[in-house]
Amino acid sequence: MIKRIWTWWRIISVIILSMVILLFAGGLFRSFSSGDLVIVLFFVVTLMFLIYLFIECAFPKRFDCMKIVRKYLSFKELKSCIKKEQFNKFEFNDKSDSFSFYYSENWLFVRDVYIPRKMILDMVSFKQSLFSPYTFIGIITKNGEYVTIEKVNSDIEKIVVDSLLKNFAEFKNSVDVLKNVFSKSFFKMLKEEFEKEVTNKKDFVEYCDI
Repeated sequence: MIKRIWTWWRIISVIILSMVILLFAGGLFRSFSSGDLVIVLFFVVTLMFLIYLFIECAFPKRFDCMKIVRKYLSFKELKSCIKKEQFNKFEFNDKSDSFSFYYSENWLFVRDVYIPRKMILDMVSFKQSLFSPYTFIGIITKNGEYVTIEKVNSDIEKIVVDSLLKNFAEFKNSVDVLKNVFSKSFFKMLKEEFEKEVTNKKDFVEYCDI
């Protein structure tokens, strides 16, 4: 289920970024001798941006699949957990909208993100604006993260929500959670409370039963 780390586009990106970083590093050293602070600042800012891109491309801990678990598991450990699971495919089919994701006894795999099922706080459905014709269906986790399941036409929202509620016991579509979906302080509070309860890898594995 885990996608390959070193796809061709990632390998090429890392090689190109490495070469460009070396070129700009050389330019930075040469710019010091010119004494022009504007040029020096340009090279410093550009190098910082390029190094950030390089880290994003090169290090597995920053992959989207680890969005929920990266504070507690390494990529290798996540891969080991996933290998023990038997995944099934959930599919919603409608003439106007269709989507799918994978699930096992202990995990959901949604939009390339692995979510331990015991970390799911709730599923929510909401519009980003009052007059929007679309409804976002997503998952809020107990450590204050959000993962979109799908954006669907609002006229089939109830059908989608009912289907998800029927198939996944951890989904409640609670009004109390929904009313906080746009509150940054709510997500911050969830994160802080979770980190107080789950302080290390051992706690996390026991909490999620993985």
